[in-house]
Amino acid sequence: MVLCASDLRPLPAVGTGPLVRAVSEAGAEGVALGSRFLLGDLTAAAGEILRSGLEIPVMALPLAPRALGKGKRLPALGARAADEREAALALAIEGLDAGAGVGVRWALLDFGRVELPIARREIAAAFARRQTGPGEDGAADLAIALGARRAWAEAWLDGCRWSVERLARVAEARAVTLVLPTGGSPWEVPSPREALALVEAFAGAPVTLAWDPGRLSTLRSFGMRLPEARVAAVARASGFALETDAVGVDAGFLPGLGERDEALPARPEPWPTRAPVVVGGFPDATDAEIARAVASVAKLYEPTPPPVSEATSA
Repeated sequence: MVLCASDLRPLPAVGTGPLVRAVSEAGAEGVALGSRFLLGDLTAAAGEILRSGLEIPVMALPLAPRALGKGKRLPALGARAADEREAALALAIEGLDAGAGVGVRWALLDFGRVELPIARREIAAAFARRQTGPGEDGAADLAIALGARRAWAEAWLDGCRWSVERLARVAEARAVTLVLPTGGSPWEVPSPREALALVEAFAGAPVTLAWDPGRLSTLRSFGMRLPEARVAAVARASGFALETDAVGVDAGFLPGLGERDEALPARPEPWPTRAPVVVGGFPDATDAEIARAVASVAKLYEPTPPPVSEATSA
């Protein structure tokens, strides 16, 4: 099931027309409501999307009920502070309740960013100048950021575990699967190792991982340890895919408009029948670029035909 992320055409004041047109013309089956979507717009937007014959099987959580004021941010499901997690959980449950009415069956969780002693933009700037290698100006700052990420990892993982435990109960009652992302930088949670630990902790619950080659590619750009065995484990545990490319330390480019670590598998194998594959990117992509991306992703995730036995071939 190939879908387009709503962030490709964020909801404008004039309605969902541009989004519906781009998704329909690309040949995707539906829309995945992304993290920029406002929950308050769901009723009106869903009506137009569903009338067009498209589905809305995927929603990011939590979503803001309305536009946030300048300098404001959503509470994070992965926050270390319990009161912030409680606020994020309430928004996520509100989203689950609203999504159930429009056919949402997968919820892609956003655990929020983490604060480190070095800002991400500083490392990104050093990376752009090719100054993060051994002995270069940005190397020390990158080492500080990675060290802090390792030191506080357990506390952030505990926050993620707390939120997933509570959301899983609500999601199961609504026949919704929770999708855990893999962070694409030290400033995001959970990392691939942490995401695998969460899936193991909630074995039997409606929880799966998101295969995200764009974010996995950026992790290696930051110098984070990502051995092949861990990549293979993430692929095996994934029942959802977010297909994007990366450029340097930035993920989220439309497939075909960026780069991808060539060492990554083409796709997880075996790929579950009808599992969602969301094509993501930035709003400046043209309708033609979106259509090309959808076509290439649909071909990549075509069902693998069963092997022909010698008896059958004879």
